[in-house]
Amino acid sequence: MKATVTLAIRLAVLTVLYFICFAAVSAAVLPSPSNQPTPVEAGTALVALLAVSLLNTLVLGYVILRSRWAGWTLILAIFFVFYGVVTVMPQIETAFFVTSPPLGMLPGLFLSGFIIALFFSLLAVLILGKRKSNPKESDKHFRLDMSVGRWVGKLSLIVIVYVVIYFTFGYFIAWKSAAVRAYYGGSDPGSFSAQIRSVLRDTPLLLNIDAIYLCSSFSMAAVINRSRFFVLKTRCTRIDDKD
Repeated sequence: MKATVTLAIRLAVLTVLYFICFAAVSAAVLPSPSNQPTPVEAGTALVALLAVSLLNTLVLGYVILRSRWAGWTLILAIFFVFYGVVTVMPQIETAFFVTSPPLGMLPGLFLSGFIIALFFSLLAVLILGKRKSNPKESDKHFRLDMSVGRWVGKLSLIVIVYVVIYFTFGYFIAWKSAAVRAYYGGSDPGSFSAQIRSVLRDTPLLLNIDAIYLCSSFSMAAVINRSRFFVLKTRCTRIDDKD
């Protein structure tokens, strides 16, 4: 019970730190918006940021706590995954689709994401007690018992599923907003299939986003490869310390 309460407090602290770090870095690095939000919009943004802070903390906290890595190895791995998935992938999309972003916005997004990922990865590993390896688990080493071809095939399937879900929700939810279409400088072609054909025709380099996601998935899998609940449901085999 005590351990559960302690963990909950640590996660709550990390959530607050994520919120503060995101707000402070964004305010310092990103250009100020030309139009100030209304009180309702500001309140909605505040709630959304709190939700994002909590969800990201829970996901990364799970990865950190289940990892057999510790110290700088874990910090760098978490940073790579966090920065790649949260910043690099979305902003590559911005670079592809947004024809005229505000001056300094795109570099600012990459820089702010870098700073946030760096600080939060360091703080999360330290606060969750993974600065050093746990001696009780030092003799437990696991590897994924899977061929390279099968591994790549399953991760490729994840990429395909991600793209399908991403563009499905993007078209039927986000793309229905006139403000979103204006931001990306696009229009609604009238159907989901027409939208997909337009994306593939006009931005063939979009596959690079999938490649980045695949690399991030490899890194994430390496970090959590001792988890019993690994998303690919791969079997893990114990490796003797002498190996």
